Amino acid sequence: MVYDCIVIGGGPAGLMTCAVLNSKGINYLLLEKNDSIGKKLLITGGTRCNVTNNLNVDDFISSLTMKHKRFLYGSLNEYGPSDILDFFRKNGLNLILENNLKYFPETNKSSSVLEVLKRNIDLRKLKVNSYVKKIIKKDDIFTIKTNREVYQTKKVVVATGSNSYPSTGSTGDGLLFAKQLGVKYKDFTPAETHVYSKYVSDKLSDLQGVSLVNASVKIVGTKIVNTGGLVFTHFGVSGPAILHSSEFIYEELLSKKVNISFNITENTKEEVISLFEEGKKENKYILKVLEKLTTKRLSKNVLELSIIENKNINEISKKDINKIIEMLTNFIIPIDKVQSKEKAFVNAGGIDTKGINPKTMESKVIPDLYFIGETVDIHGPIGGFNITIALSTGFKCGNNI
Repeated sequence: MVYDCIVIGGGPAGLMTCAVLNSKGINYLLLEKNDSIGKKLLITGGTRCNVTNNLNVDDFISSLTMKHKRFLYGSLNEYGPSDILDFFRKNGLNLILENNLKYFPETNKSSSVLEVLKRNIDLRKLKVNSYVKKIIKKDDIFTIKTNREVYQTKKVVVATGSNSYPSTGSTGDGLLFAKQLGVKYKDFTPAETHVYSKYVSDKLSDLQGVSLVNASVKIVGTKIVNTGGLVFTHFGVSGPAILHSSEFIYEELLSKKVNISFNITENTKEEVISLFEEGKKENKYILKVLEKLTTKRLSKNVLELSIIENKNINEISKKDINKIIEMLTNFIIPIDKVQSKEKAFVNAGGIDTKGINPKTMESKVIPDLYFIGETVDIHGPIGGFNITIALSTGFKCGNNI
């Protein structure tokens, strides 16, 4: 039998494509290398699954860090967050808004999300434990060789994901297929992950667990700044601002040493100076002033790192006061490495978008070959962005087929 379409990969992108094909009566087959579909989906969001968010298309795209973010405009306009909400609602699963941004299933179970997606496909057209080894195209027909059988099809959709959490089956197979077929791609690299600093683990170990609500993290020597929460850990630093910065830190580390800087107070430099002036008038000890500006543990560390004793602020030189102010507003730590791509929440890299038609998700090099979801060099921060992108590109692809 020659299928109309074979979809490789049973994650959210592949399942959405199959749902569309199923609704249109297309003769398709879904190949999944694991013994069940949606393994990675089940562990997302701490098994709660942040499906999407409440951003409109323009705000969604502006929140992405990749340079080619406009590639997604067509897909998201056709099938964006509001459409995803409607899809699950019509299938009996309401999504509940948290923190005025993230949507989770009302059941708080990612398995509920997977059940809806499974309900929209024909499970008789699913072949599990089918690991694709090779894709060959001759004339207008693709031959797909798996560990079990050989299939033929008119169209192929590659939805194999990135290289993040390979234990779920996400082992970067899409790039292997791209190499076989002569399709350009970028190697997967870590994005949205923690960073390591020996300086923090050795010199600032007592700060473990200390968090900052609104830190502006800068990569020193660049114009890259990301703002959000930051937390000191036993291995370095993490938190939203660090996660968003990690892919750029990784890129910088490829060619040089990297330092990051961030504020450890929510006060502006002018407000910090003003509080020090008030402290002088009131004959306060320096530690008391610092504790008004940041946490107690950070206050103690600022004095230790500055090699300044806790004494009356009037007894401290202007030079040392300036040193403290600089540390409060521009705290610098060296970064040694970024968490591996296998353990990163998200990967950068994938099939080069220059070789894909954004209106169809079809390869510009090989007709009837499609790449969707995390297999493509498109990604966003944590917060429902990546599942939205998977569902959106899957829908766009399925409709075109």
